[in-house]
Amino acid sequence: MTVFRLLVWRHVIGEIPRTALTVGGVALGVAVYVAVATANVEILRSFEQAILGVAGRTTLQVSSGTGVAGGFDETIIEAVSHADGVLLATPVIEVSAIWRPTPPAPTAPVILPILGVDLLAESSVRDYRVTDADAKETDWERYLEPDAIFLGRRLAERYGLSVGMPLDVNAGGLSRRLVVRGLLEGQGPGKATLEELAVMDVAAAQFTFDRLGRLDRIDLVTDPARSVDEVSRAVQALLPPGLTVKRPDQRNAQIERMTRAFRLNVSLLSVVALLVGLFLVYNTVSFAVLRRRREVGILRSLGLSPGGIARLFLTEVVLIGIVGAVVGIGVGLALSNGVLQTLARTVSNLYGEVPAFPPVTWAHPAVLMQGLLIGIGVAVLGSLGPIREALSVEPTQALIPKGYETAGAIRVVPALAGAALIFALAGLAAVPGPVQGVPLFGYLSAFLVVLGFAWLSPVLIRVVGSCLRLMLPLRAGCLARLAADELNRAPVRNAVAVSALMVGLALMIGVSAMIHSFRLTVDLWLEQTVKADLIVAPPTWLGAGPVGALPESMRGRLETIPGVMAVDSYRDVRMEFRDVPVVVVARDLLLHAKHSRYLFMEGDSLAVLAETVRKDQIIVSETFARQFKLGRGDRMTLPGPQGPVEFTIAGRFYDYSTDGGKVVLDRSLYARLWGDRSATVFPVYLEAGADPEAIRRLVSERLQGGPPVMLLTNGELKREVLRIFDQTFAITYALEIIAVTVALLGIANTLLSGILERQRELAVLRAIGGTPAQVGRLILWESGLLGLAGTILGLGAGLVLSFLLIEVINKQSFGWTIVFYPAPWVWLEAAGLALLTTLLAGYGPARRAARLPVAEGLQYE
Repeated sequence: MTVFRLLVWRHVIGEIPRTALTVGGVALGVAVYVAVATANVEILRSFEQAILGVAGRTTLQVSSGTGVAGGFDETIIEAVSHADGVLLATPVIEVSAIWRPTPPAPTAPVILPILGVDLLAESSVRDYRVTDADAKETDWERYLEPDAIFLGRRLAERYGLSVGMPLDVNAGGLSRRLVVRGLLEGQGPGKATLEELAVMDVAAAQFTFDRLGRLDRIDLVTDPARSVDEVSRAVQALLPPGLTVKRPDQRNAQIERMTRAFRLNVSLLSVVALLVGLFLVYNTVSFAVLRRRREVGILRSLGLSPGGIARLFLTEVVLIGIVGAVVGIGVGLALSNGVLQTLARTVSNLYGEVPAFPPVTWAHPAVLMQGLLIGIGVAVLGSLGPIREALSVEPTQALIPKGYETAGAIRVVPALAGAALIFALAGLAAVPGPVQGVPLFGYLSAFLVVLGFAWLSPVLIRVVGSCLRLMLPLRAGCLARLAADELNRAPVRNAVAVSALMVGLALMIGVSAMIHSFRLTVDLWLEQTVKADLIVAPPTWLGAGPVGALPESMRGRLETIPGVMAVDSYRDVRMEFRDVPVVVVARDLLLHAKHSRYLFMEGDSLAVLAETVRKDQIIVSETFARQFKLGRGDRMTLPGPQGPVEFTIAGRFYDYSTDGGKVVLDRSLYARLWGDRSATVFPVYLEAGADPEAIRRLVSERLQGGPPVMLLTNGELKREVLRIFDQTFAITYALEIIAVTVALLGIANTLLSGILERQRELAVLRAIGGTPAQVGRLILWESGLLGLAGTILGLGAGLVLSFLLIEVINKQSFGWTIVFYPAPWVWLEAAGLALLTTLLAGYGPARRAARLPVAEGLQYE
């Protein structure tokens, strides 16, 4: 214990600024990881609770595989209820109603997900009870009233609704008045989800919303003594074509697969801060080894083994890791709600509405343990090199008085050869495809690129110093020359600081260049493919909730408005292809070919669309083709009401509206095969010279009294799409800033280490006439040169990373083609920011160096 106090504890306490910087670096890395990991866990948990909480004790669900609105014939429930192993079969219909609150409540439309169920059998399926305003059991006879609706308690409290209040809702073009007859109080793990629902008796819902004889789903409770798969096969044998039976948790697995690439990429970005923190720990322990060189030599001479020395240093770094992890976990939990909201909006925009979730108050135990282990692991891993170096020094050498770290000449040729080998391996790693949809080799290639540039950092530091000496006259630039010499005297320590800055800067430049190119690609795609002057859509179309359907009759009313040249009927539904949800779009392809276009990977838009209509074929998006490895001329099947329908692929087109894949066919073919004549949106094309705002007012007047709609001009739609795009990448900017911040802590730590080790040298400079201001400027020169070297490497690594992100990682993760657009202003902005912030990082150490006592510094240690 005495040895620990003398060798470790007194240095940790006596050098608070450096210790705090190291702990802060580890804490920031852990905080980012914990915040992102917690958000990812909460998002998946919210999906799981929304699906399994509503499912309750349901073990199997019968539903239509076509995704077409209108459901299926309810008479099938009789046969299903008598299937071998089925204990209970309950009918379900799902209605997405729109309720517009009256002032003073918020006036934005509210989506009410209404579940029509057999209320008398609900106690056997879902865990909730219905109460009145006084929390008493409600009169069961009132359940069957056609206008009776029961709201989840949280939903009611959020909008100030109470028992007895009327609700004017619109669903599927039907306006209905409902009355709140009771409140739902959820129980069990699905409590939060159940209390966000609205429930009606299934018969009342069928009558109210003109769905008589139709169901959307049948929930089955099976015999626990029977295999669920066995019962599933028995039920499937009774179902007509177009209906499927699945476990509720299969939908959750689908969502997890859909969001995996996005969650993984964000998680890996969060790990970059940990990598930069590792460099910071390396520098701290390197300095500790040098600072305590003589003490280590004395202890070795007194009989302490190398293992004992290693354990002392490891104890120190483990303490740093634990403190950093604990602080990081606390900060991560504080940040997790903000990260959760950002990621939830992104996932909602990309994959559908994320269910409501309560604020995060604590993280999953696994995430907390991971945060603690990662903090300790980063600290220990970063210390292994310096500790090994400490143990390699003989006691007699350690006892020789030495000043600042010195090193022999850097071997340039071996360093360049090593970097070339690493870059070659990075190129080879970029060639293989994804592993189960994950670009593992792409990530390996990116890591090798960063490692290769880090390998070059000692050489670049030497080159920067040499160039500076050549550029400056012999009698000028004295401080700059001294700074360059000092950097060359501690190549390893300074190379680690430069590498840390390079990693953070490369991430910033690479991701910013990718986002810039992606945004311009999407902007170009919008300009060339979105030609409609006006869009008529449900209020929830742009991701505010489940998208409803508009009646086809609305198209005829729009076509009669003066100034309207043509109206397209655009319908999109979700179907499953190879057990993966994909978007199926039906539209008037010939009308679209005349007024707009698709950007095809091969062939002319007009010719391909004409062939598609003439031969009853389909076209697929680039992401769909990549995901399922299909091309022009290949055949595929989609689930139809009468069984699978086979199509030939006529072409592949670029599309950036979804990463899950899109299939497009002609409107008439879709209506003939699926019988669905409703629309999701109506793109409206105006005559030349028509005023879009005037037409919008006419459309609003003409559609009064019908289903609620929102009207968007072409410009408004494009701006909204780009707003959602910017929102999607908001989290990446925060992660970049944190990574660069940790790197700047490394710069400050390196300079502080140098000052503490060079007190005698700096005191000599003061003694021979150097002023405090000159000493401060010397440290700022060193900081600036470190920043310059890190910036040069960061620019090079960032450009290579941007290529990997665009051409390898993005394509393997999402399947999009992104056109690379150079962004000199992004590179200059990042370079200027890096240089400025490194100078700021050197300001504190420079002030400290300027204030060092001269007499104390000249004393012999």
